[in-house]
Amino acid sequence: MIDVSGLSEGEIKNKVNLLRQHIDHKEREIKNYFSEMNLHNKGAKELRRKRDELHEQAKVHRESASGYKQRRDEVNKKIAELKQQRDEVRDRSTGYNDKIGKLKTQRDSLNNIARGRLESLTNAYRSELEKFSSADISLEYEQSLFKRLHELGERVLAISKANEIHGEIGEIFGKVGEFHKDLDAVNALIHDMAAESQENHEAMRNIYDEVDEIRSRADEYHKHLVGIYEVTKPMKEKIDAAKKSVSEARVELDIYLDRMKDIQLLRDEKKQEEKHVAAKDKFNKSGRLSLEDLRLLMENDEIKFGE
Repeated sequence: MIDVSGLSEGEIKNKVNLLRQHIDHKEREIKNYFSEMNLHNKGAKELRRKRDELHEQAKVHRESASGYKQRRDEVNKKIAELKQQRDEVRDRSTGYNDKIGKLKTQRDSLNNIARGRLESLTNAYRSELEKFSSADISLEYEQSLFKRLHELGERVLAISKANEIHGEIGEIFGKVGEFHKDLDAVNALIHDMAAESQENHEAMRNIYDEVDEIRSRADEYHKHLVGIYEVTKPMKEKIDAAKKSVSEARVELDIYLDRMKDIQLLRDEKKQEEKHVAAKDKFNKSGRLSLEDLRLLMENDEIKFGE
């Protein structure tokens, strides 16, 4: 609390004038800062609007890219399923090919034993059998024919088995052919779906490139906006300091003004007392009073009128 009891009226008036000048100066200073800040804030408002618009555009683009990414991933999932099916078909085809290889080995081995076609071997067997059935042959020739019949019988059985295996090989080749058709169809489908997946991926990447460009522009606006904030922040601090200074000065000014009121009140009371004394002396000496003199004496209960 400021002690002003020992200050003269002149000193108080001088202090009041200084405080009022200080307040006027600080208020003009605040007004100038606000004017300058308003200019910056207009630019900041436009920069903020452009930045936010670009952020919204980027958001819409990201949602669009997300759609392409989802479709790409769905297609890739189907491709993975088809590849698994293709691998299963290939495994089955490989199994049949292995079986064909074994059957071919068996067939070729039997053909080596048969050394002839079924028809020719059968005819030869019948011919030798007729000879063997004839009664007019020698024992030695009969033994030779029996050995020949046994050999031809084994060869007939071998060629019959070889022909049977050859037929089985043909059936398996037919199945393998079907597998190849299935593989071709699956490969064609995988190829088409891979192209679709690539289209979705490229569309997604193109959008993300656009998003990067948009975000880069938004970052530039934000950078300028931060620059404005860096300029206006010290202004706000100066405004706050000036407001605080004005507030403190007004508190101090009120103290001095109250003291001036007290001095003025004492002066007025002294003046009224002097007027009262003069009016009383005048009345006592002359018995004559002006209306002002009468008022003063009545206020001090020095003159009363009966009812």
